[in-house]
Amino acid sequence: MRHASRWLSLAAALVTAACGGGSGGSGGAPPPPPRTLQLRTPDLVVGAGQELASCWYFRTPNAQDLDVRTFTSRLPAAAVSVAMMLTPDDVQAPGTQSTTGCAWAPASGPVPAYLGSSGTASFSFPPDDGSGKAVGLRIPAGQAGYLRVHWANASDQPITAHVELDAEAWPAGTATTLASPYVSLATSFSIPASGSATAETTCDVPAGARFVALTTRTYRHAVATSIADDATTLFESADWSAPGFARRDAAPFLSFASGRLTTRCEYLNTTGSTVQPGDDPASDELCAGIGWYFPATRARLCHDGTLLP
Repeated sequence: MRHASRWLSLAAALVTAACGGGSGGSGGAPPPPPRTLQLRTPDLVVGAGQELASCWYFRTPNAQDLDVRTFTSRLPAAAVSVAMMLTPDDVQAPGTQSTTGCAWAPASGPVPAYLGSSGTASFSFPPDDGSGKAVGLRIPAGQAGYLRVHWANASDQPITAHVELDAEAWPAGTATTLASPYVSLATSFSIPASGSATAETTCDVPAGARFVALTTRTYRHAVATSIADDATTLFESADWSAPGFARRDAAPFLSFASGRLTTRCEYLNTTGSTVQPGDDPASDELCAGIGWYFPATRARLCHDGTLLP
C-alpha cells in the first residue's frame, strides 16, 4: 500500500463524555462545563462529478489530556466518510489542507481513532468496563493529526463544504480503562477489469483484548465485508459507504476466542481497468477491518497478517 510510514507508536482514540452533575439546589455550585474538543476543516470546493480524498492537518486545542467518551461528526452531502488520524508529529503544518499525499492508513500507521459516515454520526464508549470503570480513548494535549475526508460530488455543480468533528471527554477524575483502535489491513490483492476478487487477512489479537465495536472500510468496488473469529462471523456488511458497526456497550464485550481476527472483503470491478490497493478513492481500493479494544496502551496495526509491535 502506498505512503508507508513509521507512525505506530501512538495510541489514539476519542470519545465524548457526559459532564458530572451538580447538586442543582438553590445556591448549589453549577455543574462543571463539559470537557470538549472541536475540529472544523476549512471549506473545500469539490467539482461536479469529482471524487477525491482531502486531509486537513491539526493540533488539538485541548490544554489537558482528554479521555474521550463520544465522537460526533457532521458531514455534508458530498462527504462520504471522515477518518481521524493521530500522529506523533506534524505531518504538515497545522491548518494545512491538501488533496495530495493523503493516506487513509499507510502500511505502518497511523490508524484511525474515529470513523464517521455521511450525515451526523456518533460513536460512544461504554460507562462500565465490567469492573466499574468507564472506557475511554485518550487524546493528549496538543495532539498532532489529520482529518481525512472522502468526497464524492454526484451533482452537476461544484459544492463548497466542510466537515466538523466534536469529542466530549469523561469528567476529570473519572476512573477510566483506556481503549485504542486495532486495524487489520489487507493489501495483497488485485481486482481485474470487469472481474471480481477477494481480499482476506488473518491477524493475531492482543491477549485479553475486549472489543467495544468492529467495522470495515473499503471503497465503492466492495460488495461484501466481514470480520470473523475463526468460523464465527462477528461483523458483516454489504454497504461500502456506511458499513455500520457490531457493538457491545456492556459486558460481555466482543472477543476472539481463537486469538485471531480475519478480515474479508469481496469486490466487483465494473470498470475497464485493473484496480489495486491504494489511497485514491476514485481509482484504488481498500480492505480494512477496524475495532476499538481495551485494555490498551497504544493503537495496533496488522499489515497483511503481521501484527506490528
